[in-house]
Amino acid sequence: MGSSRTFKKPLNKSVAKVCIIYTVLLCVSLCVLNYFMQRNALYKRYEQYISDILYYVDHHIDDEDLFNCIETNTESEKYKQTLLFMDQIMNDFSIHYLYCLQPINLNETGNVKVILSAEDDYNRYVDTEGNLYLGWVSDDEYDLATVKKFYQIMDKEEITFFIEKTEWSTDYTGALPLRTEEGIPYAILCVDVDVTTLYNEILAKALQNAIVIILFGAAFTTIFLFWTTQNIINPVQLLEKGVAEFVQKSHGTRDIENLKFDEPDIHTDNEVESLSHAVTQMTEDMQDYVTDILHAEQEAATVKQREAQMRTLANSDALTGIRNKTAYDKELEKLAIELDFNEDYIFGIGMIDLNFLKKINDTYGHSKGDAAIKRLSGIVCTVFAHSPVFRIGGDEFAVVLRGQDYENRDQLKDLFIEMTSGYEDKSDTVYLDPWDQISAAIGIASYDKTIDRTVEDVFKRADNAMYEMKKAMKAERKD
Repeated sequence: MGSSRTFKKPLNKSVAKVCIIYTVLLCVSLCVLNYFMQRNALYKRYEQYISDILYYVDHHIDDEDLFNCIETNTESEKYKQTLLFMDQIMNDFSIHYLYCLQPINLNETGNVKVILSAEDDYNRYVDTEGNLYLGWVSDDEYDLATVKKFYQIMDKEEITFFIEKTEWSTDYTGALPLRTEEGIPYAILCVDVDVTTLYNEILAKALQNAIVIILFGAAFTTIFLFWTTQNIINPVQLLEKGVAEFVQKSHGTRDIENLKFDEPDIHTDNEVESLSHAVTQMTEDMQDYVTDILHAEQEAATVKQREAQMRTLANSDALTGIRNKTAYDKELEKLAIELDFNEDYIFGIGMIDLNFLKKINDTYGHSKGDAAIKRLSGIVCTVFAHSPVFRIGGDEFAVVLRGQDYENRDQLKDLFIEMTSGYEDKSDTVYLDPWDQISAAIGIASYDKTIDRTVEDVFKRADNAMYEMKKAMKAERKD
């Protein structure tokens, strides 16, 4: 076994390769993410801008009058006023086109009829040659795919946004279906915003950011490789060489002098230097060192075991053995995190309260009250066997419902009410002791993203349902 060896994967090359790959992937990811974030932010702003214009114009359109104009192909006074109003919008807002059209068939040509077409002042009153008027039918301006899209938009209620590329520009279009008072769609109101220039600006900005990110990545890679070479790779190579020489010298020897390790000259002030000192010490008192390691491992295992026991005790209820209020609070925090990432997350919360605990304590003593609490705990754990159960107060329990228990929550609620009716078995003629005749109220609430903003909202609804049942039970008892 020689002191200098070659490796298939030298440490310096492996570190350099991993660092470069990681930096390249990070730079690419950041560049792509930066581009799409800027692009999406732009389209979000334009969607709001287009929506405001569409709803504003739609508010000024008399649908019945416009529908009649289309049917008769005649411009009414309201039609003319609407056209002038749309011309004013064209002049006041930075938009490419504002128009209203009607898909009329799925032919290759002659498939779209123009209803309204706004123009700026110059095109409306000076260069009027290209103006479009009511009833004008397109020749081949719209392909079959676009016309099909128009028909799909007619069937929707909300605004549809899409990108439309032509030989002149790239437009971001918002289309709103127009409907009569009876709800019949008869045309589409559209706003086009030219995003060609802004799209190129975003691309240029993203490219600038990409260059900056790549430069920073290259600088980081260079500095990191230099640092690792000086502080890790070179010292480790020196240490590996020294250990290899020590193994060669000490293998099979009976001479104590040959067990002396020639410590390499390493001054890194980090773990590598410490490791070098440790190897040196190991050659001087190997047996004591191994013994210390074993003892340290035993102590560490004991400490970990004690820590695990302490964590279990900290999250367990001393009386019932189930999870306590601290564990419940942690569970709610986990649910809150789940909802932050997934608003469609499915769960429910059940709140349970033992009735007449004070009466049992006052009449039979606190030990019997504890027995009643433990019996209720057993019933809750039996009924909701697939859900975590918590004791969150003296006579209050909570259940977080998921999966099978969540799907069967109504049946489980009925089973719980049956099991807390005061008898262990209705067919049994032997009555239970008063403290075993469990009576409890239960309330269950399921998370509903339309009304619940936080986990606390679900908790409150379950708690309110439980108290409503509790009041009803007390009223029934008085009767």
